[in-house]
Amino acid sequence: MIFLIINLVLCIGLILFSVQIDTQTSIEDTKGQKARPLVDMILWLVVTSIFFLIVFISMLFSNTQLISLCGRITLFTLVVFVASLLHFCLTFSDFPKNKFHTVLQVIICLCGAFFISRLDDFAFDMKNSIVITGNSEAFLGFTWLQTFVALFFILIPVLSFVILFFRSFGKKGRIYMQQIYLFIASAVVCCGLYYLLYIASKYVPMYSSLFILPLAVFLLLVSKIMQLSIIIDLSTIVKGTAQFSIKYVFSAVIIGLLFAILLPLKAVKPVVFWITFVLGTSIVELLQYFATEKIKKMNFASANAYEDMLEAKLSKFDYNQEPETLISEFVSLMKEYTETTHVEIMLETESGIIKSVYTSEITASKDIPQDAPIISSLSSVTSSIIFRQQAKTLHEFSLFRDNLNALFEDLKSDALIVLREGRHMFGFISLGAKRRGNFFSDYDKRVFSNLYSYFFLFGFYMKNIANQSVVGTVDREIQFSSQVIRSIQENVDKINVPSVDVGYISQSARSLGGDFIDFIRLNDNRYMMIMGDVSGKGLNASMSMVILKSIIRTFLIETADFKELIEKVNHFIKYNLPRGTFFAGLFTLFDFTTNTMYYANCGLPVLFLYTESYNNVIEIQGDGKVLGFMKKISNIIKVKKIKLNPGDIVLACTDGLLDSESLRGEMYGKDRVQKLILDNKTFESGRLVKFLFDDMLQFTSKDLQDDVTAVAVRMLKVQE
Repeated sequence: MIFLIINLVLCIGLILFSVQIDTQTSIEDTKGQKARPLVDMILWLVVTSIFFLIVFISMLFSNTQLISLCGRITLFTLVVFVASLLHFCLTFSDFPKNKFHTVLQVIICLCGAFFISRLDDFAFDMKNSIVITGNSEAFLGFTWLQTFVALFFILIPVLSFVILFFRSFGKKGRIYMQQIYLFIASAVVCCGLYYLLYIASKYVPMYSSLFILPLAVFLLLVSKIMQLSIIIDLSTIVKGTAQFSIKYVFSAVIIGLLFAILLPLKAVKPVVFWITFVLGTSIVELLQYFATEKIKKMNFASANAYEDMLEAKLSKFDYNQEPETLISEFVSLMKEYTETTHVEIMLETESGIIKSVYTSEITASKDIPQDAPIISSLSSVTSSIIFRQQAKTLHEFSLFRDNLNALFEDLKSDALIVLREGRHMFGFISLGAKRRGNFFSDYDKRVFSNLYSYFFLFGFYMKNIANQSVVGTVDREIQFSSQVIRSIQENVDKINVPSVDVGYISQSARSLGGDFIDFIRLNDNRYMMIMGDVSGKGLNASMSMVILKSIIRTFLIETADFKELIEKVNHFIKYNLPRGTFFAGLFTLFDFTTNTMYYANCGLPVLFLYTESYNNVIEIQGDGKVLGFMKKISNIIKVKKIKLNPGDIVLACTDGLLDSESLRGEMYGKDRVQKLILDNKTFESGRLVKFLFDDMLQFTSKDLQDDVTAVAVRMLKVQE
């Protein structure tokens, strides 16, 4: 019965798998068509599984005629599967429609039907499992059964992969060669699983009834391989193979052997059998979980691993140097650690042209207008790290694949680091082919993604400062600071809702600061407000602020859930911004159709609500944790909701205001903020926050010691 259940689960899994593969769009060729041979193989394996289930059920009712009929149909569907496998190997990776291939498949299927018709019988029972007889002689002393198995289950599959192997030599793209070699490796895994089933069936014949399982594993691996869009390095292969082997292969084999060993107990002591089997299975699953988690944390990095060293160098960049020196150092680092043959930096000019500001080649690339189709296309995708091989395989680029390939050709590039502020692309860093014939791998992809904030910092600085004739280090830093502040304060979506009055102020204590506030329009009556303080000092804090603002807008394109957005921002800060970067702030969502505010405190020190009906000010911020400190924060994020009425005021401020000290060492504190709100509640929001800031300055009687940001939102009337 257990083998019937396994086959039933396997059949259901294959059906769900076929639906997923048939509907997903990531497995496509360069013409945007689905890889039909793979889908065909999956569907025929589903049909095989269904008919074999009928065989299994017929055995329970001792219906030998139905067993024989459905058993032969099962064999025929396996022949069709083999024909589809040959078609897959002959046509990968373009999968062109070819009449010869269709005719060849038909011939194989007809030959298979003929051989099956010559078999004597197909039997199936609990004692002997599958028994196929075909003892009459066919060719050269071989029986029909021997010839059938040798031809359709050995010769044609082996020939298919031999053809695929030799076709790899004609593939120009390394990604296709990698896929072919992985296909062949998957076939070896499949053969290994069949060998294990063969060994197990010597002890328990019913193990042979799981003949569909290795083919299902093979198709699962093939589908994953076809989704690869970049070259994977050896460390990834080792880690992935180890995880897959422990999680699926070894655990399945051990559980199967455990079942075989305990099976004699089932008849005499069924309770002991099931308790022991369930307990043993639980222990195996627990051990494989801890083993796979351990492997995830293990470092299989090769001698070419460079992430930590490159990050250490980039984090110590001195932006007070002259632009020419900065560029020289940056290019030297990229060449040294990534092994690229050349680097080109292209940035947007004031005239709206993407222009080469540096190239290690003799000739710079041609200028690209900001309104060029390829620029608008790159601005619309979320990927900031793009490799040449991805342009040929990844579905995300299918609509402008030709233009992207042409860009790589024009730049003589193998990798692009796209620099963008929100959805606005302002340049990119182009990396040429690697030395010694190496190629950019998934390790490089991870490194570039993890260090993207440093590339952004470099590009943003060069765009806003390097091309301007600013004399002197101090002047350049002040100029850059103003660029950052304008980017933050001016590039916001103004809340144009008649029932709302919004005012805010943001002042930096030094030329560069980490406070920011942003308003994002979702629709005419829904707006998001994010404010807070990014940890750090100087350029790093300011640049982290710009990047954070940009990435939040990017995440909003793909995330509709308020809490999920905050989780993504936390993950980005933790793994993409310079180490030690944190964000203490507030996320709010205003729905002015219902005058409702949803908010989540992420370490902002205070959020006040003035209610006109009670004429008092209360704190509503609740508990909150800063972002970027913990890996997972889903359990500690608390999204709250409050109804706002006409005359109500919401006011938030950063710790720079509350912690400001007077000459006597007394802090400004929350009480003064509450009193000021009550005293100035009739003024418009802009004047209210200005009064608050001026009162704090008068209280301290000295220059700002920390960045200060405050915002007030007043409800004027009910939205019609």
